[in-house]
Amino acid sequence: MKPRSRKRARIRLAQILVLACAALAPVRAEAQFGLLGSGIVFDPSNFARNILHYARRLEQMNLQRQQLQQQLVAMRKLRNPNWRQISSVLTQMDALMQQGQSLSYGLRAIDTEFQKTFPGAQAFRNYPAEERSQSLRTLATMRGVLNAANRAAQEFPLSVARLEAMKRQLTTVQGHEEALELTSTIDMYSAEELTMLRQAIAGLTNVQAVYYANQVNGEAQRQATFRSRLSAMASAGPRYSPVSLRITP
Repeated sequence: MKPRSRKRARIRLAQILVLACAALAPVRAEAQFGLLGSGIVFDPSNFARNILHYARRLEQMNLQRQQLQQQLVAMRKLRNPNWRQISSVLTQMDALMQQGQSLSYGLRAIDTEFQKTFPGAQAFRNYPAEERSQSLRTLATMRGVLNAANRAAQEFPLSVARLEAMKRQLTTVQGHEEALELTSTIDMYSAEELTMLRQAIAGLTNVQAVYYANQVNGEAQRQATFRSRLSAMASAGPRYSPVSLRITP
């Protein structure tokens, strides 16, 4: 081999070694490359950082979207709340208890009517008429309370249906607003049931008061009438002038 060709071979070998060392050496993050001689510089490290940055931004946006969805669920109102109106039922029950000659607590002049019907220890002035009036008013009161109880009993199926609906809603509640509204609905339902129960207790008290008043008053008036008759019999009768029974011929 000629000396000149050997020299060229050594130079080429040295160039290959330099290129190999450069290829094996770690590339710095700030390396930039031209794209196909267009003058546009591409920075791989900056591109990677941008990808990581936007990936994190997407994760944050997804978390914010989930939080907004949870807030919307929490603010959602209760669907189809089981409200009801009992004012009309109570009005109808009051009207039924005041029908006819009933001595209902709803009467404006109940005290006057009660004393008029059951005067107490007072002698009968017209026993048949007074005894009949007392019996009629007592029976009318019982009838009114019975009719009012019948009207209240008509609400039982509706009450049971609303309870079942509230039970089903308990399994579907998600947000705190729905839970609060369902709790308020249950509390209101309990208050309405207590109001209906108070009405029933008032009616029961009413009919018991009238019934026992009729019993006590009847005995009191009979005793007063008996004493009045005894006093009349024990009192001195009218004086008459003496009449002679002698018969002269």
